[in-house]
Amino acid sequence: MCGIAGYIFHSSFVAERETFSSLSFIERRGPDANGVESELVHGHSVALLHSRLSIIDLTVRARQPMRDRDSDWLITYNGEIFNYLELRRELISLGRVFESDSDTEVLLQAWAQWGVEALSRLNGMFAFAVFNKRTGELWLVRDRYGVKPLLWGRLPNGGLVFSSSVASVATDVGAEIDLDYCARGARYKAFELPESGAPFRQVHAVPPGCWVKVQISDAGLDVTEGQWYDLRHAVVKRAATLTSCTDQQLLEECRLVLESAVQLRLRSDVPLAVSLSGGLDSSSIAALASRRVADLKGFTYGAPDAAESEGPVVADFAKRVGIGAEFIWPKFDANELDALLERTFVSQEAPFGGLSVLAQNEVFRTVHQAGFKVLLGGQGGDESFAGYRKFFVVALRDALSRHDPRGAVHFAWSLGLMLLHEARQARMYWQGLSRYSNRRPFEFQLLDWQSPAINLWGDGGTALSVRQIEDVQRWSIPSLLRYEDRNSMSHGLETRLPFMDYRLVELALALPARLKIAKGFGKWALRSIDKGTVPDFIRLNRRKRGFDVTQSWIEGGIGASLRRRIQDHRGALAAHLKPKLDIDRHLTNERLSNDRNLLDEALMLAWLAEPVRAPNRLEPAA
Repeated sequence: MCGIAGYIFHSSFVAERETFSSLSFIERRGPDANGVESELVHGHSVALLHSRLSIIDLTVRARQPMRDRDSDWLITYNGEIFNYLELRRELISLGRVFESDSDTEVLLQAWAQWGVEALSRLNGMFAFAVFNKRTGELWLVRDRYGVKPLLWGRLPNGGLVFSSSVASVATDVGAEIDLDYCARGARYKAFELPESGAPFRQVHAVPPGCWVKVQISDAGLDVTEGQWYDLRHAVVKRAATLTSCTDQQLLEECRLVLESAVQLRLRSDVPLAVSLSGGLDSSSIAALASRRVADLKGFTYGAPDAAESEGPVVADFAKRVGIGAEFIWPKFDANELDALLERTFVSQEAPFGGLSVLAQNEVFRTVHQAGFKVLLGGQGGDESFAGYRKFFVVALRDALSRHDPRGAVHFAWSLGLMLLHEARQARMYWQGLSRYSNRRPFEFQLLDWQSPAINLWGDGGTALSVRQIEDVQRWSIPSLLRYEDRNSMSHGLETRLPFMDYRLVELALALPARLKIAKGFGKWALRSIDKGTVPDFIRLNRRKRGFDVTQSWIEGGIGASLRRRIQDHRGALAAHLKPKLDIDRHLTNERLSNDRNLLDEALMLAWLAEPVRAPNRLEPAA
């Protein structure tokens, strides 16, 4: 797990300054070692940069950039190939010889052996660049779901730059703010899309499951793009294999794949821990990991005696499962909250919504300070197994459109039970529902912008699995993965997500809807296979609190910090603000605490005040 970057310059251009600048943006992702390799081909200088976080094979043999001597492929790679041991054995049987025990060399040799065809064999999270001096090819490749970032752009001098850091690329290409990206994120809380994965117009993200090829010749650079993974096709293909299975057989398959996904992600040469949120997803991962890891540690945001947090639930769960729980519940003063806000802006390198992103950053910082480099988490379970409340409505609408009375009754009954049991959270759901309404034009309260119209429900006849795929590819997972990656890696911490194992994603999406939503619950299949593994007070719990920090943090200083940041940069923000806006009157602590949309607009403005922040504004890595 690391940071990567690189350049292609015309050989007449001096690149030393740019190389140093790029390393400064990625070095927190990999504080253990740096590496640079340069080549001259067809009148162009090609530089590959790497900043290493040592996880698998801690020796110097695994350092990058790494070269395959026979084929002359050179790689700089960020991520983990979890099935690297199995691939290594296969490559050895084909005559390949290895000089290290790293997954990096397995990936490099797999590419040298099979080229693009190697990608479908990989089970992991990855973003990498491979260059071959003999052929003049540079390939930029990203994993199936975009767990790891990879940005690129064309330089003013005709060259090209790529990096794990969006701020690094934006600095080099002189990028302008992409207002469509920002407006969509502020309105729908969906920032990253396959076609728009950066908040700057001249910065491009390699889309998930895709590659970008740069062919270098005497005539210049020829850039082509392609797709190597199609989630919709994979789900259809997987569903076809399940048609003859009973419900019990389907649940057993889910159990086996989930256990395998966790087991693969326990491969590490450094200590690892688990994230605990008190919810079903992280508890499922932690319970399975505890069977294989002695003295497993879990980290949660909360305190065992703080009823307003998940602490009491996590304390009970950890005791029953046998995990050592570490509780993170700091009492910040105003200056510390302001520093946390700034640290999160620097880490994210892009706008974000809600203060839970700050709490996540603090959790990852604490895990790093405790001496861990790897943390397993539960991201992805809601999307794949249909945990969100909106999926109840999608499933019901689909059954009605197909004139399926049995299905309509099944999903209407579940929807009714869910609403009955969660009536106390109706206000929170009602506020979130505004994202799904396009009946009248949406108007920002602070921002003088127009918001794009997006139908987040899908059409009336949209199948549940189709709408779930949309969440995996567009409306949920991409932004959540960005928050997770940049917060964790800014502290030199690798987070591993078993629910993002492609085998589990495809299987869960392909399940019949009746196994996803039943008896008033979402994620019914996961709840079923967790019986006996996760205690019922979590397994059958309908309410998940999460990082509940908004009101206390706004009153404790975040509100004042946001107002000050916007006022101090009011001149620069004039083009984005509504005319004659009274910031102090509109952004009171009470309004910020009670209006999520208003808070997200204020966070957007605070980011727009300084869209590219230098990495040295983070405190030194421990």
